[in-house]
Amino acid sequence: MGVPSAVRPEGDYTIGWICVLAKEQTAAIMMLDEKHGDVNKQSNDPNTYSLGSIEGHNVVIACLPIGWGGSNTVATIAIWMTSTFPSIRLCLLVGIGSGIPPTVRLGDVVVGMPHDGFPGVAEWQLDRQDTYKKIAEMRHPPSVLVSALTKLESLHEMQGSNVSKYLATVKANERLAAKYLVSDALQDPLFEKDEIKNGSGINTGLKRMDSTQMTRPEPREHKIHYGLIVSTSIPIKDKVNRNNLSSTIGNNRLLCIDTEISNITTNFPCIVIRGICDYADEHRDACIGWQEPAAAVSATFAKEVLSTLAKADVACLPTIKSMGTSAF
Repeated sequence: MGVPSAVRPEGDYTIGWICVLAKEQTAAIMMLDEKHGDVNKQSNDPNTYSLGSIEGHNVVIACLPIGWGGSNTVATIAIWMTSTFPSIRLCLLVGIGSGIPPTVRLGDVVVGMPHDGFPGVAEWQLDRQDTYKKIAEMRHPPSVLVSALTKLESLHEMQGSNVSKYLATVKANERLAAKYLVSDALQDPLFEKDEIKNGSGINTGLKRMDSTQMTRPEPREHKIHYGLIVSTSIPIKDKVNRNNLSSTIGNNRLLCIDTEISNITTNFPCIVIRGICDYADEHRDACIGWQEPAAAVSATFAKEVLSTLAKADVACLPTIKSMGTSAF
């Protein structure tokens, strides 16, 4: 990527890329083919931007400040981004999330896409009866994005993904490779045993695990899954709640759980891409080392999406700013 090139006008940028965590931003910046100089943003714009080009598209990357969180904050970042860069037409929300086993495994990618009567992303919350209820749905992604993803799905079926190719960029970075690539040191707690019983001797549905029970499944390439991502305001950290939510939705539709994306996707023309770093269960801490590799694989897939997306198709879309963002 080298030294940043000359500053480009704000109106040259058509793709927004939003991250929640610094590690997701690091992975995103590594995907830039060329880095651009900073622009003179509005004085009251709180965002910090990384600018560059990816597969011919001029891209703006922004991330939540450390310690911030919540979907409303993500939406605020997006509003300022599209105000400072008024030609942005599409937004990518790229980062990490929790997968639903056994279909989805650590290191896989889930793309929020309309499927089987459900939108790509929906918000579900527990009501007072501790029952999950759907309270909001994402607007459908722009048709040009859906078409690009459909083409990409066919290309993957015929010749495989280019994720490994793009991960070579990460491998070439000696400072980050050990942390952002999957290694033999990473273990997958998907296969557990020894059910835990409560004081009455009844199985709780939970399973005990120690380091000797954590195994690495047979190696396979990263898999890309298309379907439902659910956003919840409170992180799900146990298998019982995870499975209850999945059962409520039914038919194994649920692929990924997230906590940061509901508000923005309700109102924004975007696509959500999540690299899987845990299983939304009691063993999240045991999976902590998967976060950086999951961030890297989601960023590489986002780059592959942009490689399939024609600049002319993006140029035909209305700007997000012209659509109005007051709905946030």
